[in-house]
Amino acid sequence: MERLLTIFENADPFSTWWPTIAAVVVGIVITVRTIMSGQRCPNDNQIKEQIVVVTGGSSGIGFEIAKALGARGGRIILACRNMTQGERAAAIIKRELGCHTPTSSGDNTNPAERYFVEARHLDLSCLHSVHQFASRLMAEFERIDVLVNNAGVVFGDTRMPTADGFEQHCQVNYLAPFLLTQLLLPHLKRSEQGRIIFVSAHAHQAAKIDFDDPLNVGTWAVKFHARDAFAHSKLAVILATRWLARELKDTPVTVNCCTPGLVRGTRHLRK
Repeated sequence: MERLLTIFENADPFSTWWPTIAAVVVGIVITVRTIMSGQRCPNDNQIKEQIVVVTGGSSGIGFEIAKALGARGGRIILACRNMTQGERAAAIIKRELGCHTPTSSGDNTNPAERYFVEARHLDLSCLHSVHQFASRLMAEFERIDVLVNNAGVVFGDTRMPTADGFEQHCQVNYLAPFLLTQLLLPHLKRSEQGRIIFVSAHAHQAAKIDFDDPLNVGTWAVKFHARDAFAHSKLAVILATRWLARELKDTPVTVNCCTPGLVRGTRHLRK
């Protein structure tokens, strides 16, 4: 131990470039992370009793969105393919929000039960599932206030089409979310200020779309690499969002698209 302390005491940090290189690398990592993480929401507006649908809410971005909006008083519906994970996520969100809820003496109500967060089944790789999900929601609720189209597939197998015959990224990231949006649009218009949010990605910058075959289903279609297919789907999301925003210009519904950057808990960094 004494020998180790002696080595550190006699060490000259300027005798080698490694400390400088390490400091530069750490600085670059921190800078990139700061830039790509964005800013925190600048307001604390409440959305009491507003109906919020978040696709892919069992993990990653969707989970954090659901928790943040739940904390603001929204009635959160997690649309998930895996119901086990979805129900677990709903329970965690309610428990975490309940832990931060002040209670008064004599109030025996479980704080977690004050929050409405539940999971519903939705498989975007099956258009029939999208129709079923939308029908059940519209039968249960008189209106829907917020729809967050967050769920998607990242770097999937492009050789395996969906049951509906489309490339996986194209359907799960683009076609199915827009189908869900169109189906729920009448209920979104019943809200005083309906909100539709699509989640895109920086990858759209590398995409190219053949407008003679935008869905890439023709016999001459390019056989995309998984990363190219992902980029293609996200560019389609942005273009369609712009179109939908123009279509809904004179309605109480607004449409926006966002690029969250690299986020821990998603599959972008696992491939």
